[in-house]
Amino acid sequence: MKLLSFHYHLKIRMDAFVNCHRFILRCVPGSDDRQRILKLDRYVFPFDFLRDSADQWGNAYLYGRYRGQHTSFEANVCGQAVAGLSPGTASVNPAREEIFRYATPLTQLSDGLKQFSGDLPVRSGTREEAEAVMHAVHEVLSYTPGSTSAKTTAAEAFDQGCGVCQDYSHIMLAALRSHGIIARYVAGMMLGEGASHAWVEVLHDGIWTGYDPTNDLIVSDGHIKLSHGRDAWDCAINRGIFLGSANQTTEISVIVAEGH
Repeated sequence: MKLLSFHYHLKIRMDAFVNCHRFILRCVPGSDDRQRILKLDRYVFPFDFLRDSADQWGNAYLYGRYRGQHTSFEANVCGQAVAGLSPGTASVNPAREEIFRYATPLTQLSDGLKQFSGDLPVRSGTREEAEAVMHAVHEVLSYTPGSTSAKTTAAEAFDQGCGVCQDYSHIMLAALRSHGIIARYVAGMMLGEGASHAWVEVLHDGIWTGYDPTNDLIVSDGHIKLSHGRDAWDCAINRGIFLGSANQTTEISVIVAEGH
């Protein structure tokens, strides 16, 4: 169990004025069995309407709009959390969670990924088997920033042999789901400095346990969860639309530190 301070920063710059900007932000951590949020501050600019809500999976998010002209948009979420309160999170709705057993467009199998998955020592979806899948995914992929995009599928990342945390997680999901195992994608933050992170949760006997194939470790007290879903699309940090013709550049930075 660790006391963690966190700061999630998002900034979008446009090269021309836009207006009537509507946005959804999934960068607000919530409390559950594994983590407790002690302090939470949010700063969003600009906006003239801002509300809290929850999506179909129970993830907290902010939604709002700004009607005026602007060339930048910024969100900061910071606070304190206690992580590692328990090894996992209890299932809330087992019947509904059956959906996490099935592949999505981002987690479909290619021939190569199908063979890889078929060779894994998976029979009944035990914790030991999930850990073995995590080790195998970690070994088969090379961490290479910039080698993939938000639209890259598990099959594409596997076939090229490199990717980032999103790709490691999608490949692990594809492998597990090919064996009929219930598993979901998680977006969050990890101890250190960098960008947002992703990992996988697998359902064992009514408990969701986290596996981080990028770092080849079981999720414990160094991770803060933001959201979960079928794949990265369900957990997109920022979605929005605006009026105007402008190119965007997005800057994301995350700091998670012990104590404070």
